[in-house]
Amino acid sequence: MKKLLSLTAVLFGVLIVAHQFWDQNATLEVSATGVLVVDGDTIDHAGDRYRLVGFDTPETYRPQCDAEKALGLKATKRPAELIQTAGHINLEIERDVDKHGRFLAVGRVDGRDVGATLISEGLARKYWGGKRLSWCT
Repeated sequence: MKKLLSLTAVLFGVLIVAHQFWDQNATLEVSATGVLVVDGDTIDHAGDRYRLVGFDTPETYRPQCDAEKALGLKATKRPAELIQTAGHINLEIERDVDKHGRFLAVGRVDGRDVGATLISEGLARKYWGGKRLSWCT
């Protein structure tokens, strides 16, 4: 009985620590050499795919028009430039994944949100889920 109570106390402690960790977003610093920019709002690192949150960029895969494809290519190139110049990107990883199984994260380069940079340069627009607007109008 004493062993069972001890084991229960240890497991309870582990659960409390795990819950506290799970309630916080994890931050990961990734070297530029370990990042592949898939498109303006998606990157790969170490076999994991991350959807950068808070913004949407034009599609390069199955774009709806030539203008979307052209802007999408520019939007893909820009995060790669930012990450290469800084030498790394910080990913603030959220607990959830999106409908495609990608991890959700805020990407920061030199302390600035990648999405905010792309939005300010006209390569992205704010986005927090739901139906996306067309880039072809």
